[in-house]
Amino acid sequence: MSLEKTNEKKWETLMSNLIIEDTFQKEKIPFYQYSEFANVKSISKNVYEATFKTSQKIIVLKCISLNDKFTLDNLINEIKRHRKLEIHDSILKFYGITRQENINNYMIILEYVNEGSLRQYLKTNFQKLDWNTKLNLAKQIADVLMHLHANNIIHGKFNSENIQIHNGIIKLNIKRHRKLEIHDSILKFYGITRQENINNYMIILEYVNEGSLRQYLKTNFQKLDWNTKLNLAKQIADVLMHLHANNIIHGKFNSENIQIHNGIIKLNVFGLTKIISDSLSFLTNSNNLVPIQYMDPRHLELFKNKSSDIFGLGSILWEISSGYPPFEMESSSKVDLLNNIVEGKKEIAIPGTPHKYEEIYIDCWKHNGNSRPDIFQVVKNLSEIIISDVNVEFATQSQPYNVDDAKLYNLNIRNEESGIKFHSPFFDDMTEVNVFIKDLFELLNDLFNRQFREIRPITIKNYIREHKKNPVEILFKMISHPYYYWFTSLIGFFYQHGIGTVADNPMAFQFYNLAANNISSSDSSSFRKLYNINKEIGNISLALMYLYGLGVDKDMKKAFQIYYKLADKGSLMASNSVAYCYDYGLGVEKNEEKAFELYLKSAEKGCLLAQFNVGWCYDYGTGITKDEVKGFQWVMKSARAGNINAMCNVGHSYDNGIGVRKDKKGAFKWYLKAAEKEIYMAQHNLGWCYKDGEGIDRDHKKAFEWFKKAAENNFSDSQYVLGRLFYEGNGTKKDIVNAIYWLNKAKENGNTDANELLELLEEIIGDIM
Repeated sequence: MSLEKTNEKKWETLMSNLIIEDTFQKEKIPFYQYSEFANVKSISKNVYEATFKTSQKIIVLKCISLNDKFTLDNLINEIKRHRKLEIHDSILKFYGITRQENINNYMIILEYVNEGSLRQYLKTNFQKLDWNTKLNLAKQIADVLMHLHANNIIHGKFNSENIQIHNGIIKLNIKRHRKLEIHDSILKFYGITRQENINNYMIILEYVNEGSLRQYLKTNFQKLDWNTKLNLAKQIADVLMHLHANNIIHGKFNSENIQIHNGIIKLNVFGLTKIISDSLSFLTNSNNLVPIQYMDPRHLELFKNKSSDIFGLGSILWEISSGYPPFEMESSSKVDLLNNIVEGKKEIAIPGTPHKYEEIYIDCWKHNGNSRPDIFQVVKNLSEIIISDVNVEFATQSQPYNVDDAKLYNLNIRNEESGIKFHSPFFDDMTEVNVFIKDLFELLNDLFNRQFREIRPITIKNYIREHKKNPVEILFKMISHPYYYWFTSLIGFFYQHGIGTVADNPMAFQFYNLAANNISSSDSSSFRKLYNINKEIGNISLALMYLYGLGVDKDMKKAFQIYYKLADKGSLMASNSVAYCYDYGLGVEKNEEKAFELYLKSAEKGCLLAQFNVGWCYDYGTGITKDEVKGFQWVMKSARAGNINAMCNVGHSYDNGIGVRKDKKGAFKWYLKAAEKEIYMAQHNLGWCYKDGEGIDRDHKKAFEWFKKAAENNFSDSQYVLGRLFYEGNGTKKDIVNAIYWLNKAKENGNTDANELLELLEEIIGDIM
C-alpha cells in the first residue's frame, strides 16, 4: 500500500472516530480513554477483564463492531433502552465505552461478575448447593425476568448462558442497555473504547467476580442450600420483570447470560434479542441462537415474545435445582434434542425439589405460551415459597382473595388511638417481613395524623434503614402479598417517594386510586376500621396528586372536592386540608377567615396539623387578629403532642422571644427534639447554638456535625456555612476541596452568599497553579 493510501486510511479512521465519539458525547454516553484501565486480560474471545485505575473497580470490556451509521445508531438505541431497566440489581450494569487506541477497537464497559454464567456456576458448584440456595437462584431469576416483563420487554434468549453470577447473585445479560441499566441487576454500561491499532470498538461493562450463573452453579452447587437457590431464582425473576415492564424481550435468557457478583444476579443485556415489536432477526443469525434447551418450541419458527423468556426462565429454574442445564446428560444430537423439545419433552424433577418450585417451572414450560404465567405471577409464586430448616418442608403464604370475614380467618383489626393493631391467626403467625409491613402501615397512619407531608418519607426511609431492611424487598412483598388490598395506600406511598423503586407518580396515583375507591363487603367493625384508614390515606394522597399534578393532570378543583367530601364524613386530616385550600386559594376562592375557622375546628378536635396552623395564623394575623402569645400556645400544644415541625417552631419562639419570654436553653431543648427527627431547619439552628454557645456550651465540632446534617438534607444555608467551615478549618480539618464542593451545592440551591467565597477560592487555586 502506498504512503498516500496509508495516510488516507488513517485520515478516514480518524474522522470516523471523531464522528462516533462526538455521537457518544451528544447522547451523554460516558467515554473513557483506554489508558484509564489497567490489568487488561482476556477472559474469552473479544471479552476482557480490566481495572479502572482511579477507582480500582474491576470491570469487563467487550469488543463491539461499529462499521457504519446503522451499527452506531443501533448501539445508541440499545444503550438508551437499557437505562430504564438498570435499576434492577440483577441486570448487568453498563458503565460506558472505551477505545483500544493501538488497534482502534471500541469496547463497551460492563459490570464484572466473578462466577461466570449460571451454566458454568451450576457445573462448578452443583454438588455444594442445597435446595435453599437453588430456590434462591430460581427466585432471583424469576424476579429479574418479571422485571423485564413488567417493563414490557422480552428477553428472547433466556437461558443459563445469559445469566451471570457474582458472589452468588444473579446478573442477567440483556442488550437494551441504558433503558434497563437503572435496575441493579443489569450489568452496568460504563462507556465505549477503541483499540487504536486495529480500530476495534469495545464496550466497557461492569465487572462480576463469580462469572455466569452456569459457572457459579458448577463451582458452588454443593454449597448452596435452598434458601440461596431460591434467592437466586427471585433475583433472576425480578430482573426479568424489569425487562418485561419496559417492553423488552431478552431473547437469550439462559444461565450464560446471567452473571453473578458477590452472590448478586447481574443480567447481561448486551445481545438482547429485541423490543417486542422487533422481527425475527434471531432466525437469520446463527450466532444469536439461544441454546436449544432454553428455546421456546412454539417460537422456533415464529417471532419471540414474553412467554419465550418465561420458557427460558423455566429451564433456568430447573438448572438451579439440578446444577446443570436441561438435557445436558443426554447424548442426543442437537437435531434429536430439537425434535424432542418441539414434541414437548421435559426434564424430570430433581429429588428434594420443593413441590411449589417444581410447579412454577413446569408452568413456565407449558407448550401453549398463552397458558404460561406472566413474569409477575412467577415472581409472586416464588415469593410464596417458604423453606423450612427442618426436613425442607414447604408451604405457601397465599390465601384466597375475598373480603369476607370467614375467608380472611376472622382477621381482627382495631384502631387504638392513632395506631392499628392486628389480631388474627394470620397476623399472629406472620413472617418477619409481614410483621414489618404491618408496623410500617401503623407508622404511615400515625404520620398522616401527626406530621406534615415533608417529614413522612424521611421518617419511613429512616425506619426501614434503622431496622436494616431492604426497601426493594419490602415493596415486592407488599405487591405480592395476598392481603395487599388492605394497604394499597402504603404501596402508593412507596412509589410516590421512590422507596424501593424509582419515584413513579403515575404508579403511585393508581395505588392511591385503588385505596380511595375500594369497596369492602365486610360488615365487621374491625375490618371497617382498617378499610377506612386505607381509604382515608388514599383519598388524602389522591387529592394531593391532583392538587400538584403528580402522575395526573393538575386539577385543583377536583382536589378540593375530594378533601371536602372526606371532611364532610368526619376526617380531621381532610378538614385541615380544606382549610389549607381556603388559606391559599387552591381550587376554591381564597378566604383566610374561613381557613382559620376550619383550622380551629379541627384543632379543637385534636388534629395536630391544624393546631400548628392555628398557631401560624395567630403569629401572622392570617384570618384572625395577630396574637403571638396565642400563637405560641397552639404551636406548643401541637409540639407536646408530637408534631415535629411544631417542635422546631417552639424552639424558634424561645430563641427569639416570640409569644413567650426569650429562653436560649428552652430553644436548644426544642431544636434538639426536632433536629433528631431530621428537621433541617432545627439542625441548622442547633449548629448555631453550639457555635455561639447559646443554651449550651460552645462546641465547634458538634456545631460542624449539625450543620453537616442539615447540609446533607439539602438546606442551602447550611451548605454555605459548611463550605465556610471547611475553608476555615473550624470544627473540622481545613479542606479546600470539600469547601468548594459545599459552596457549589449552596450556589446551585440559590444561596447567593456562596459566590463571593467561591471567587476567593478560585483566585487562591489560580495562584497555586
